[in-house]
Amino acid sequence: MSHSPARWTAALGFTAIVLFAEFSLFQDFVQPFRILWREGRIFACLLSLLLFLWSLLGAFLLLFSDRSLVRTLSLPIFLFFLLFNVGYYTAANAPFDFQQSVTIVRNFQWFFGEAVENFGLALLPVLVVFAPLILIAEWLPSLFRLGLPRWLYGVPLSAVVLTTLGVQHSNAVFDRYPSFFRVPSLFLFAGLSREYDGERQAVRYSGEIRPQVEKIVLIVDESIRADILGINGYGQATTPYLERIDAGIVNFGLAASSSNCSDYSNLILRSGARRQSIPDHEQITLKAPTIWQYAKKAGFHTVYIDAQSPAGATGFQNFMNRQETRFIDEMVRTRQQVAHQSDRAALVQLQEHLKRSGRTFVMLNKYGMHFPYFRSYPSDHALFAPALGPGEPMDDREKSLNSFMNGVRWSVDDWFEALLSRSGEFMPYVIVYTSDHGQNIVDDGTLGTHCRPRATRFEGMVPMIVFSNDAAVLERFHAVRRASDNKTSHFQVFPTLLGLAGYRESWVGDHYGASLGMRPEASPQFFVGDLHGRGSVRKWVSIFPAGADGPSGSTRAH
Repeated sequence: MSHSPARWTAALGFTAIVLFAEFSLFQDFVQPFRILWREGRIFACLLSLLLFLWSLLGAFLLLFSDRSLVRTLSLPIFLFFLLFNVGYYTAANAPFDFQQSVTIVRNFQWFFGEAVENFGLALLPVLVVFAPLILIAEWLPSLFRLGLPRWLYGVPLSAVVLTTLGVQHSNAVFDRYPSFFRVPSLFLFAGLSREYDGERQAVRYSGEIRPQVEKIVLIVDESIRADILGINGYGQATTPYLERIDAGIVNFGLAASSSNCSDYSNLILRSGARRQSIPDHEQITLKAPTIWQYAKKAGFHTVYIDAQSPAGATGFQNFMNRQETRFIDEMVRTRQQVAHQSDRAALVQLQEHLKRSGRTFVMLNKYGMHFPYFRSYPSDHALFAPALGPGEPMDDREKSLNSFMNGVRWSVDDWFEALLSRSGEFMPYVIVYTSDHGQNIVDDGTLGTHCRPRATRFEGMVPMIVFSNDAAVLERFHAVRRASDNKTSHFQVFPTLLGLAGYRESWVGDHYGASLGMRPEASPQFFVGDLHGRGSVRKWVSIFPAGADGPSGSTRAH
Protein backbone atom coordinates (compact mmCIF):
# COMPACT_ATOMS: atom_id res chain seq x y z
CA MET A 1 0.00 0.00 0.00
CA SER A 2 1.35 3.43 -0.97
CA HIS A 3 2.24 5.81 1.83
CA SER A 4 2.57 8.90 -0.40
CA PRO A 5 0.56 11.67 1.32
CA ALA A 6 0.24 13.56 -1.96
CA ARG A 7 -1.38 10.61 -3.75
CA TRP A 8 -3.76 9.97 -0.88
CA THR A 9 -4.67 13.64 -0.66
CA ALA A 10 -5.31 13.78 -4.41
CA ALA A 11 -7.40 10.59 -4.37
CA LEU A 12 -9.47 11.74 -1.41
CA GLY A 13 -9.89 15.17 -2.97
CA PHE A 14 -11.02 13.63 -6.26
CA THR A 15 -13.61 11.49 -4.45
CA ALA A 16 -14.79 14.48 -2.41
CA ILE A 17 -15.30 16.56 -5.55
CA VAL A 18 -17.33 13.79 -7.23
CA LEU A 19 -19.52 13.29 -4.15
CA PHE A 20 -19.94 17.00 -3.46
CA ALA A 21 -21.05 17.57 -7.05
CA GLU A 22 -23.59 14.78 -6.72
CA PHE A 23 -24.92 15.67 -3.27
CA SER A 24 -25.31 19.31 -4.32
CA LEU A 25 -28.11 18.18 -6.63
CA PHE A 26 -30.34 17.81 -3.56
CA GLN A 27 -32.19 20.96 -2.54
CA ASP A 28 -32.04 19.97 1.13
CA PHE A 29 -29.46 17.28 1.80
CA VAL A 30 -30.19 16.91 5.54
CA GLN A 31 -33.99 16.74 5.22
CA PRO A 32 -34.17 12.93 5.77
CA PHE A 33 -32.30 13.29 9.07
CA ARG A 34 -34.83 15.90 10.21
CA ILE A 35 -37.79 13.73 9.20
CA LEU A 36 -36.50 10.67 11.05
CA TRP A 37 -35.60 12.73 14.12
CA ARG A 38 -38.97 14.51 14.14
CA GLU A 39 -40.78 11.16 13.90
CA GLY A 40 -38.78 9.84 16.87
CA ARG A 41 -37.04 7.17 14.79
CA ILE A 42 -33.68 7.63 16.49
CA PHE A 43 -32.34 4.16 15.67
CA ALA A 44 -33.20 4.58 11.98
CA CYS A 45 -31.49 7.97 12.03
CA LEU A 46 -28.28 6.60 13.60
CA LEU A 47 -28.30 3.52 11.34
CA SER A 48 -28.70 5.74 8.28
CA LEU A 49 -25.77 7.88 9.41
CA LEU A 50 -23.53 4.81 9.82
CA LEU A 51 -24.56 3.43 6.44
CA PHE A 52 -23.98 6.84 4.88
CA LEU A 53 -20.39 6.82 6.17
CA TRP A 54 -19.95 3.24 4.91
CA SER A 55 -21.24 4.30 1.49
CA LEU A 56 -18.67 7.12 1.36
CA LEU A 57 -15.93 4.59 2.04
CA GLY A 58 -17.48 2.35 -0.61
CA ALA A 59 -17.39 5.15 -3.18
CA PHE A 60 -13.70 5.77 -2.50
CA LEU A 61 -12.78 2.08 -2.76
CA LEU A 62 -14.95 1.69 -5.86
CA LEU A 63 -12.73 4.20 -7.62
CA PHE A 64 -9.30 3.38 -6.20
CA SER A 65 -9.03 -0.26 -5.10
CA ASP A 66 -6.67 -2.26 -7.29
CA ARG A 67 -7.97 -3.67 -10.55
CA SER A 68 -9.51 -7.14 -10.59
CA LEU A 69 -11.88 -9.17 -12.74
CA VAL A 70 -14.78 -8.46 -10.37
CA ARG A 71 -14.04 -4.73 -10.50
CA THR A 72 -13.76 -4.73 -14.29
CA LEU A 73 -17.10 -6.51 -14.68
CA SER A 74 -19.09 -4.55 -12.10
CA LEU A 75 -17.61 -1.06 -12.47
CA PRO A 76 -19.64 -0.23 -15.64
CA ILE A 77 -22.83 -1.11 -13.74
CA PHE A 78 -21.98 1.25 -10.89
CA LEU A 79 -21.06 4.01 -13.33
CA PHE A 80 -24.32 3.45 -15.21
CA PHE A 81 -26.24 4.18 -12.01
CA LEU A 82 -24.25 7.39 -11.58
CA LEU A 83 -25.08 8.51 -15.12
CA PHE A 84 -28.67 7.38 -14.67
CA ASN A 85 -29.03 9.84 -11.81
CA VAL A 86 -27.32 12.60 -13.80
CA GLY A 87 -29.58 11.91 -16.77
CA TYR A 88 -32.67 11.95 -14.61
CA TYR A 89 -31.58 15.25 -13.07
CA THR A 90 -31.07 16.67 -16.55
CA ALA A 91 -34.64 15.74 -17.50
CA ALA A 92 -36.45 16.43 -14.23
CA ASN A 93 -34.36 19.05 -12.38
CA ALA A 94 -34.14 16.77 -9.33
CA PRO A 95 -32.18 13.68 -8.28
CA PHE A 96 -33.76 10.29 -8.83
CA ASP A 97 -35.83 9.30 -5.78
CA PHE A 98 -38.09 6.56 -4.47
CA GLN A 99 -41.27 7.84 -6.10
CA GLN A 100 -39.68 7.54 -9.53
CA SER A 101 -38.34 4.07 -8.79
CA VAL A 102 -41.87 2.92 -7.94
CA THR A 103 -43.25 4.53 -11.09
CA ILE A 104 -40.67 2.79 -13.28
CA VAL A 105 -41.05 -0.60 -11.58
CA ARG A 106 -44.86 -0.47 -11.79
CA ASN A 107 -45.17 0.94 -15.32
CA PHE A 108 -42.10 -0.34 -17.17
CA GLN A 109 -44.13 -2.70 -19.35
CA TRP A 110 -46.63 0.01 -20.28
CA PHE A 111 -44.63 3.09 -21.21
CA PHE A 112 -40.92 2.26 -21.55
CA GLY A 113 -40.97 2.70 -25.33
CA GLU A 114 -42.71 6.06 -25.14
CA ALA A 115 -40.25 7.31 -22.52
CA VAL A 116 -37.26 6.36 -24.66
CA GLU A 117 -38.84 7.99 -27.70
CA ASN A 118 -39.68 11.15 -25.78
CA PHE A 119 -36.44 11.69 -23.86
CA GLY A 120 -33.86 9.47 -25.57
CA LEU A 121 -32.31 12.00 -27.97
CA ALA A 122 -32.22 14.73 -25.34
CA LEU A 123 -30.30 12.45 -22.97
CA LEU A 124 -27.93 11.15 -25.65
CA PRO A 125 -25.05 13.41 -24.49
CA VAL A 126 -25.15 11.70 -21.09
CA LEU A 127 -24.86 8.27 -22.73
CA VAL A 128 -22.03 9.44 -24.99
CA VAL A 129 -19.75 9.97 -21.98
CA PHE A 130 -20.46 6.47 -20.62
CA ALA A 131 -17.60 4.67 -22.42
CA PRO A 132 -14.97 7.35 -21.69
CA LEU A 133 -16.07 7.39 -18.05
CA ILE A 134 -15.50 3.63 -17.78
CA LEU A 135 -12.01 3.99 -19.23
CA ILE A 136 -11.14 6.82 -16.85
CA ALA A 137 -12.44 4.91 -13.82
CA GLU A 138 -10.51 1.80 -14.87
CA TRP A 139 -7.36 3.89 -15.13
CA LEU A 140 -7.64 5.58 -11.70
CA PRO A 141 -5.92 2.81 -9.63
CA SER A 142 -2.94 2.81 -12.00
CA LEU A 143 -2.76 6.60 -11.99
CA PHE A 144 -2.78 7.08 -8.22
CA ARG A 145 -1.04 3.80 -7.29
CA LEU A 146 -2.42 3.67 -3.76
CA GLY A 147 -1.82 -0.06 -3.62
CA LEU A 148 -5.20 -0.84 -2.06
CA PRO A 149 -5.76 -4.63 -1.94
CA ARG A 150 -8.27 -6.10 -4.38
CA TRP A 151 -10.35 -7.60 -1.58
CA LEU A 152 -11.29 -4.08 -0.42
CA TYR A 153 -13.53 -3.92 -3.49
CA GLY A 154 -15.89 -5.99 -1.37
CA VAL A 155 -16.80 -2.78 0.48
CA PRO A 156 -18.62 -1.14 -2.46
CA LEU A 157 -20.26 -4.48 -3.30
CA SER A 158 -21.49 -4.78 0.28
CA ALA A 159 -22.64 -1.16 0.21
CA VAL A 160 -25.39 -2.05 -2.26
CA VAL A 161 -26.78 -4.68 0.11
CA LEU A 162 -26.38 -2.55 3.23
CA THR A 163 -27.86 0.62 1.75
CA THR A 164 -30.80 -1.41 0.46
CA LEU A 165 -31.39 -2.64 4.01
CA GLY A 166 -31.01 0.93 5.25
CA VAL A 167 -33.48 2.24 2.69
CA GLN A 168 -35.90 -0.50 3.69
CA HIS A 169 -35.53 0.19 7.42
CA SER A 170 -36.11 3.93 6.98
CA ASN A 171 -38.94 3.30 4.51
CA ALA A 172 -36.81 5.10 1.91
CA VAL A 173 -36.92 8.31 3.94
CA PHE A 174 -33.13 8.31 4.03
CA ASP A 175 -31.73 8.02 0.54
CA ARG A 176 -28.70 10.31 0.64
CA TYR A 177 -26.17 7.76 -0.57
CA PRO A 178 -23.84 8.05 -3.58
CA SER A 179 -25.71 7.16 -6.77
CA PHE A 180 -23.52 4.08 -7.26
CA PHE A 181 -25.50 2.54 -4.38
CA ARG A 182 -28.59 4.74 -4.00
CA VAL A 183 -30.12 4.08 -7.42
CA PRO A 184 -29.94 0.25 -7.25
CA SER A 185 -31.07 0.35 -3.60
CA LEU A 186 -34.16 2.39 -4.50
CA PHE A 187 -35.01 0.05 -7.38
CA LEU A 188 -34.52 -3.00 -5.17
CA PHE A 189 -36.69 -1.55 -2.40
CA ALA A 190 -39.38 -0.56 -4.91
CA GLY A 191 -39.36 -4.09 -6.27
CA LEU A 192 -39.40 -5.66 -2.81
CA SER A 193 -42.08 -3.34 -1.40
CA ARG A 194 -45.42 -5.04 -1.23
CA GLU A 195 -48.59 -3.01 -1.17
CA TYR A 196 -51.69 -4.50 0.42
CA ASP A 197 -53.32 -6.86 -2.08
CA GLY A 198 -56.13 -8.39 -0.04
CA GLU A 199 -59.87 -7.95 -0.01
CA ARG A 200 -61.42 -4.52 0.20
CA GLN A 201 -63.50 -3.52 3.20
CA ALA A 202 -67.25 -3.75 2.76
CA VAL A 203 -69.41 -0.64 2.36
CA ARG A 204 -70.74 0.36 5.77
CA TYR A 205 -73.86 2.34 5.04
CA SER A 206 -77.33 1.51 6.26
CA GLY A 207 -79.32 4.58 5.22
CA GLU A 208 -81.68 5.15 2.34
CA ILE A 209 -80.22 5.34 -1.18
CA ARG A 210 -81.96 7.55 -3.75
CA PRO A 211 -80.00 7.82 -7.02
CA GLN A 212 -80.30 11.23 -8.66
CA VAL A 213 -79.68 10.08 -12.24
CA GLU A 214 -79.66 6.88 -14.25
CA LYS A 215 -76.14 7.23 -15.67
CA ILE A 216 -73.10 8.38 -13.70
CA VAL A 217 -69.80 8.74 -15.56
CA LEU A 218 -66.34 9.65 -14.28
CA ILE A 219 -63.93 10.53 -17.08
CA VAL A 220 -60.28 10.75 -16.04
CA ASP A 221 -58.27 12.15 -18.91
CA GLU A 222 -54.51 11.79 -19.23
CA SER A 223 -52.15 14.75 -18.71
CA ILE A 224 -54.63 17.52 -19.54
CA ARG A 225 -53.46 20.89 -18.20
CA ALA A 226 -56.43 23.09 -17.39
CA ASP A 227 -54.94 26.51 -18.12
CA ILE A 228 -54.37 25.51 -21.76
CA LEU A 229 -58.08 24.98 -22.36
CA GLY A 230 -59.78 27.84 -24.19
CA ILE A 231 -62.84 27.33 -22.00
CA ASN A 232 -60.66 28.42 -19.07
CA GLY A 233 -59.54 31.64 -20.73
CA TYR A 234 -56.51 30.46 -22.69
CA GLY A 235 -55.62 32.72 -25.61
CA GLN A 236 -55.63 30.01 -28.30
CA ALA A 237 -58.60 28.17 -29.81
CA THR A 238 -57.96 24.84 -28.12
CA THR A 239 -61.60 24.18 -27.10
CA PRO A 240 -63.93 26.12 -29.45
CA TYR A 241 -66.72 23.55 -29.18
CA LEU A 242 -66.79 23.55 -25.39
CA GLU A 243 -66.86 27.35 -25.41
CA ARG A 244 -69.90 27.33 -27.71
CA ILE A 245 -72.01 25.05 -25.52
CA ASP A 246 -74.69 27.12 -23.80
CA ALA A 247 -76.46 24.38 -21.85
CA GLY A 248 -75.72 21.11 -20.10
CA ILE A 249 -72.32 22.13 -18.74
CA VAL A 250 -70.88 23.55 -15.51
CA ASN A 251 -67.20 24.49 -15.68
CA PHE A 252 -65.38 24.86 -12.36
CA GLY A 253 -62.25 26.23 -14.04
CA LEU A 254 -58.79 25.34 -12.79
CA ALA A 255 -58.74 22.51 -10.25
CA ALA A 256 -56.05 20.68 -8.30
CA SER A 257 -55.31 17.03 -8.87
CA SER A 258 -54.64 14.94 -5.79
CA SER A 259 -51.13 14.04 -6.99
CA ASN A 260 -48.81 14.80 -9.89
CA CYS A 261 -48.51 11.04 -10.56
CA SER A 262 -51.10 8.99 -12.46
CA ASP A 263 -50.97 5.94 -10.17
CA TYR A 264 -51.64 7.91 -7.01
CA SER A 265 -54.28 10.30 -8.35
CA ASN A 266 -56.30 7.49 -9.93
CA LEU A 267 -56.17 5.47 -6.72
CA ILE A 268 -57.36 8.46 -4.69
CA LEU A 269 -60.21 9.09 -7.13
CA ARG A 270 -61.36 5.47 -6.85
CA SER A 271 -60.92 5.09 -3.08
CA GLY A 272 -62.08 8.48 -1.80
CA ALA A 273 -59.03 9.29 0.33
CA ARG A 274 -59.30 12.63 2.11
CA ARG A 275 -56.55 15.20 1.98
CA GLN A 276 -55.83 15.00 5.71
CA SER A 277 -55.17 11.24 5.43
CA ILE A 278 -52.17 11.72 3.12
CA PRO A 279 -49.47 10.41 3.37
CA ASP A 280 -51.39 7.16 3.70
CA HIS A 281 -48.93 5.20 5.85
CA GLU A 282 -51.49 2.48 6.64
CA GLN A 283 -52.39 2.00 2.94
CA ILE A 284 -56.07 2.67 3.63
CA THR A 285 -56.45 3.63 -0.03
CA LEU A 286 -55.81 -0.05 -0.85
CA LYS A 287 -58.19 -1.36 1.81
CA ALA A 288 -61.17 1.01 1.86
CA PRO A 289 -64.26 0.32 -0.27
CA THR A 290 -63.96 1.67 -3.80
CA ILE A 291 -66.39 3.62 -5.93
CA TRP A 292 -67.32 0.34 -7.65
CA GLN A 293 -68.59 -1.11 -4.36
CA TYR A 294 -70.65 1.97 -3.56
CA ALA A 295 -72.09 2.02 -7.08
CA LYS A 296 -73.09 -1.65 -6.91
CA LYS A 297 -74.70 -1.20 -3.49
CA ALA A 298 -76.77 1.61 -5.01
CA GLY A 299 -77.96 -0.73 -7.76
CA PHE A 300 -75.70 0.43 -10.60
CA HIS A 301 -74.17 -1.78 -13.27
CA THR A 302 -70.43 -0.99 -13.10
CA VAL A 303 -68.30 -0.50 -16.21
CA TYR A 304 -64.61 0.29 -16.55
CA ILE A 305 -63.32 1.53 -19.92
CA ASP A 306 -59.54 1.64 -20.14
CA ALA A 307 -58.21 3.42 -23.23
CA GLN A 308 -54.58 3.03 -22.12
CA SER A 309 -54.44 -0.77 -22.21
CA PRO A 310 -54.91 -3.04 -25.24
CA ALA A 311 -57.48 -5.81 -25.36
CA GLY A 312 -55.97 -8.96 -23.95
CA ALA A 313 -53.66 -7.18 -21.51
CA THR A 314 -53.26 -9.24 -18.35
CA GLY A 315 -52.01 -6.65 -15.87
CA PHE A 316 -53.58 -3.60 -14.29
CA GLN A 317 -52.49 0.00 -13.88
CA ASN A 318 -52.94 2.63 -11.19
CA PHE A 319 -52.90 0.19 -8.24
CA MET A 320 -55.95 -1.68 -9.54
CA ASN A 321 -55.86 -5.41 -8.74
CA ARG A 322 -58.06 -8.48 -9.07
CA GLN A 323 -59.67 -7.87 -5.69
CA GLU A 324 -60.93 -4.51 -6.93
CA THR A 325 -62.10 -5.85 -10.29
CA ARG A 326 -64.46 -8.27 -8.51
CA PHE A 327 -66.85 -5.32 -8.24
CA ILE A 328 -66.58 -4.32 -11.91
CA ASP A 329 -69.29 -5.93 -14.02
CA GLU A 330 -67.79 -5.00 -17.37
CA MET A 331 -64.19 -4.16 -18.26
CA VAL A 332 -63.36 -2.91 -21.74
CA ARG A 333 -59.85 -2.10 -22.97
CA THR A 334 -59.66 0.05 -26.10
CA ARG A 335 -55.97 0.92 -26.65
CA GLN A 336 -55.37 0.85 -30.42
CA GLN A 337 -52.23 0.40 -32.52
CA VAL A 338 -52.72 3.99 -33.67
CA ALA A 339 -52.69 5.63 -30.25
CA HIS A 340 -54.94 8.61 -31.03
CA GLN A 341 -57.75 6.25 -32.04
CA SER A 342 -57.87 4.73 -28.54
CA ASP A 343 -60.17 7.41 -27.15
CA ARG A 344 -62.42 7.19 -30.21
CA ALA A 345 -62.91 3.50 -29.57
CA ALA A 346 -63.69 4.30 -25.93
CA LEU A 347 -66.16 6.97 -27.06
CA VAL A 348 -68.22 4.40 -28.98
CA GLN A 349 -68.36 2.18 -25.90
CA LEU A 350 -69.41 5.07 -23.67
CA GLN A 351 -72.16 6.22 -26.04
CA GLU A 352 -73.65 2.74 -26.10
CA HIS A 353 -73.81 2.59 -22.31
CA LEU A 354 -75.38 6.05 -22.09
CA LYS A 355 -78.13 5.03 -24.53
CA ARG A 356 -79.13 1.83 -22.73
CA SER A 357 -81.80 1.91 -20.07
CA GLY A 358 -80.90 1.00 -16.51
CA ARG A 359 -78.60 2.41 -13.85
CA THR A 360 -74.96 2.39 -14.94
CA PHE A 361 -71.78 3.74 -13.42
CA VAL A 362 -68.90 4.14 -15.87
CA MET A 363 -65.31 5.12 -15.20
CA LEU A 364 -63.25 5.93 -18.27
CA ASN A 365 -59.48 6.35 -18.23
CA LYS A 366 -58.72 8.15 -21.50
CA TYR A 367 -55.49 7.91 -23.47
CA GLY A 368 -55.51 11.70 -23.66
CA MET A 369 -52.19 13.50 -23.93
CA HIS A 370 -49.80 10.74 -22.95
CA PHE A 371 -46.28 11.53 -24.13
CA PRO A 372 -45.00 11.70 -26.81
CA TYR A 373 -47.59 14.33 -27.69
CA PHE A 374 -47.55 13.82 -31.47
CA ARG A 375 -49.14 10.40 -30.99
CA SER A 376 -52.22 11.96 -29.39
CA TYR A 377 -53.63 13.42 -32.62
CA PRO A 378 -53.62 12.64 -36.37
CA SER A 379 -50.80 14.20 -38.37
CA ASP A 380 -53.33 16.09 -40.52
CA HIS A 381 -54.78 17.66 -37.37
CA ALA A 382 -51.73 19.82 -36.62
CA LEU A 383 -53.59 23.12 -36.36
CA PHE A 384 -50.82 24.73 -34.32
CA ALA A 385 -47.33 24.78 -35.84
CA PRO A 386 -44.44 24.17 -35.71
CA ALA A 387 -45.06 20.97 -33.76
CA LEU A 388 -43.01 18.00 -32.63
CA GLY A 389 -42.41 15.12 -35.00
CA PRO A 390 -41.51 11.48 -34.33
CA GLY A 391 -38.29 11.15 -32.37
CA GLU A 392 -37.97 14.86 -31.56
CA PRO A 393 -37.20 15.57 -27.90
CA MET A 394 -39.44 17.91 -25.95
CA ASP A 395 -36.76 20.50 -25.16
CA ASP A 396 -38.20 22.93 -27.74
CA ARG A 397 -40.97 24.66 -25.78
CA GLU A 398 -42.70 26.20 -28.81
CA LYS A 399 -43.00 22.87 -30.59
CA SER A 400 -43.98 21.04 -27.41
CA LEU A 401 -46.68 23.57 -26.58
CA ASN A 402 -48.06 23.51 -30.12
CA SER A 403 -48.13 19.72 -30.08
CA PHE A 404 -49.92 19.78 -26.75
CA MET A 405 -52.51 22.24 -28.06
CA ASN A 406 -53.07 20.06 -31.14
CA GLY A 407 -53.66 17.11 -28.86
CA VAL A 408 -56.06 19.04 -26.64
CA ARG A 409 -58.08 20.14 -29.68
CA TRP A 410 -58.36 16.53 -30.91
CA SER A 411 -58.52 14.59 -27.65
CA VAL A 412 -60.65 16.96 -25.58
CA ASP A 413 -62.65 19.38 -27.71
CA ASP A 414 -63.32 17.26 -30.80
CA TRP A 415 -63.81 14.20 -28.58
CA PHE A 416 -66.55 15.84 -26.52
CA GLU A 417 -68.18 17.22 -29.65
CA ALA A 418 -68.36 13.67 -31.04
CA LEU A 419 -69.60 12.27 -27.73
CA LEU A 420 -72.31 14.85 -27.12
CA SER A 421 -73.49 14.85 -30.73
CA ARG A 422 -75.57 11.82 -29.71
CA SER A 423 -76.68 13.24 -26.35
CA GLY A 424 -80.29 13.42 -27.51
CA GLU A 425 -80.32 9.61 -27.37
CA PHE A 426 -78.83 9.40 -23.86
CA MET A 427 -80.68 8.47 -20.70
CA PRO A 428 -80.50 10.99 -17.81
CA TYR A 429 -76.77 11.30 -17.12
CA VAL A 430 -74.07 13.19 -15.27
CA ILE A 431 -70.47 13.22 -16.47
CA VAL A 432 -67.73 14.43 -14.14
CA TYR A 433 -64.64 15.23 -16.21
CA THR A 434 -61.12 15.79 -14.90
CA SER A 435 -57.55 14.67 -15.59
CA ASP A 436 -55.12 12.57 -13.58
CA HIS A 437 -52.59 15.42 -13.45
CA GLY A 438 -51.36 18.39 -15.46
CA GLN A 439 -48.10 18.93 -17.35
CA ASN A 440 -44.85 20.78 -17.11
CA ILE A 441 -44.31 21.77 -20.74
CA VAL A 442 -40.68 22.85 -20.46
CA ASP A 443 -41.95 25.58 -18.10
CA ASP A 444 -38.86 25.24 -15.93
CA GLY A 445 -36.53 24.47 -18.82
CA THR A 446 -36.50 20.70 -18.22
CA LEU A 447 -38.02 17.72 -20.04
CA GLY A 448 -39.85 16.21 -17.06
CA THR A 449 -43.59 16.53 -17.62
CA HIS A 450 -45.01 15.31 -14.29
CA CYS A 451 -44.46 12.98 -11.33
CA ARG A 452 -41.31 14.84 -10.25
CA PRO A 453 -40.01 15.72 -6.78
CA ARG A 454 -39.57 19.38 -7.75
CA ALA A 455 -42.97 19.75 -9.32
CA THR A 456 -44.08 22.96 -10.97
CA ARG A 457 -47.61 24.10 -10.15
CA PHE A 458 -48.73 23.15 -13.65
CA GLU A 459 -48.25 19.44 -12.91
CA GLY A 460 -51.29 19.48 -10.63
CA MET A 461 -53.49 21.87 -12.63
CA VAL A 462 -56.43 19.92 -14.08
CA PRO A 463 -59.89 20.64 -15.49
CA MET A 464 -63.09 20.05 -13.52
CA ILE A 465 -66.24 20.09 -15.66
CA VAL A 466 -69.69 18.60 -15.13
CA PHE A 467 -71.92 17.68 -18.08
CA SER A 468 -75.56 16.64 -17.66
CA ASN A 469 -78.97 16.59 -19.32
CA ASP A 470 -80.74 16.72 -15.95
CA ALA A 471 -81.88 20.26 -15.13
CA ALA A 472 -82.16 19.71 -11.38
CA VAL A 473 -78.64 18.32 -11.11
CA LEU A 474 -77.21 21.13 -13.22
CA GLU A 475 -78.95 23.73 -11.07
CA ARG A 476 -77.31 22.40 -7.91
CA PHE A 477 -73.85 22.66 -9.47
CA HIS A 478 -74.57 26.08 -10.98
CA ALA A 479 -75.56 27.33 -7.53
CA VAL A 480 -72.02 26.85 -6.18
CA ARG A 481 -69.97 27.38 -9.33
CA ARG A 482 -69.08 30.99 -8.65
CA ALA A 483 -68.00 30.29 -5.06
CA SER A 484 -66.00 27.26 -6.21
CA ASP A 485 -64.48 28.86 -9.30
CA ASN A 486 -60.81 27.80 -9.60
CA LYS A 487 -60.95 26.23 -6.12
CA THR A 488 -62.04 22.61 -6.56
CA SER A 489 -59.90 19.49 -6.35
CA HIS A 490 -59.86 15.74 -6.90
CA PHE A 491 -60.82 15.25 -3.27
CA GLN A 492 -64.35 16.47 -4.08
CA VAL A 493 -64.95 13.95 -6.86
CA PHE A 494 -65.59 10.81 -4.79
CA PRO A 495 -68.21 12.46 -2.51
CA THR A 496 -69.82 13.94 -5.64
CA LEU A 497 -70.21 10.49 -7.18
CA LEU A 498 -71.66 9.09 -3.94
CA GLY A 499 -74.17 11.91 -3.78
CA LEU A 500 -75.25 11.30 -7.37
CA ALA A 501 -75.58 7.59 -6.60
CA GLY A 502 -78.06 8.48 -3.86
CA TYR A 503 -76.12 8.30 -0.61
CA ARG A 504 -77.21 10.70 2.12
CA GLU A 505 -75.36 14.01 1.85
CA SER A 506 -74.63 14.39 5.56
CA TRP A 507 -73.16 10.86 5.76
CA VAL A 508 -71.02 11.44 2.67
CA GLY A 509 -69.75 14.73 4.07
CA ASP A 510 -68.83 13.18 7.42
CA HIS A 511 -66.93 10.29 5.83
CA TYR A 512 -65.51 11.75 2.61
CA GLY A 513 -65.72 15.53 2.81
CA ALA A 514 -67.20 18.20 0.56
CA SER A 515 -68.58 17.39 -2.88
CA LEU A 516 -68.52 19.64 -5.93
CA GLY A 517 -71.95 20.78 -4.82
CA MET A 518 -70.42 22.39 -1.72
CA ARG A 519 -67.80 25.02 -1.05
CA PRO A 520 -64.29 23.50 -1.11
CA GLU A 521 -62.78 22.67 2.28
CA ALA A 522 -59.24 23.80 1.41
CA SER A 523 -57.22 25.71 -1.17
CA PRO A 524 -56.43 23.75 -4.36
CA GLN A 525 -53.17 21.91 -3.76
CA PHE A 526 -51.73 18.58 -4.89
CA PHE A 527 -49.46 16.14 -3.08
CA VAL A 528 -45.90 15.51 -4.26
CA GLY A 529 -44.27 12.32 -3.04
CA ASP A 530 -45.17 8.70 -2.46
CA LEU A 531 -48.83 8.36 -1.47
CA HIS A 532 -48.01 5.67 1.09
CA GLY A 533 -45.43 7.73 2.94
CA ARG A 534 -42.26 6.16 1.60
CA GLY A 535 -39.34 8.26 0.44
CA SER A 536 -37.94 11.61 1.50
CA VAL A 537 -40.25 13.80 -0.62
CA ARG A 538 -43.62 14.77 0.87
CA LYS A 539 -45.11 18.19 0.30
CA TRP A 540 -48.22 20.02 -0.90
CA VAL A 541 -47.99 22.36 -3.88
CA SER A 542 -50.52 25.04 -4.82
CA ILE A 543 -51.67 25.30 -8.42
CA PHE A 544 -51.30 29.08 -8.16
CA PRO A 545 -48.17 31.20 -7.65
CA ALA A 546 -47.14 31.97 -4.08
CA GLY A 547 -49.46 34.56 -2.56
CA ALA A 548 -52.14 34.19 -5.25
CA ASP A 549 -55.60 32.71 -4.67
CA GLY A 550 -56.42 32.28 -8.32
CA PRO A 551 -55.43 33.16 -11.88
CA SER A 552 -55.16 36.81 -12.80
CA GLY A 553 -56.77 38.38 -15.80
CA SER A 554 -58.54 35.25 -17.06
CA THR A 555 -61.96 35.08 -18.63
CA ARG A 556 -63.85 31.82 -18.76
CA ALA A 557 -66.90 30.29 -20.31
CA HIS A 558 -69.71 28.70 -18.27
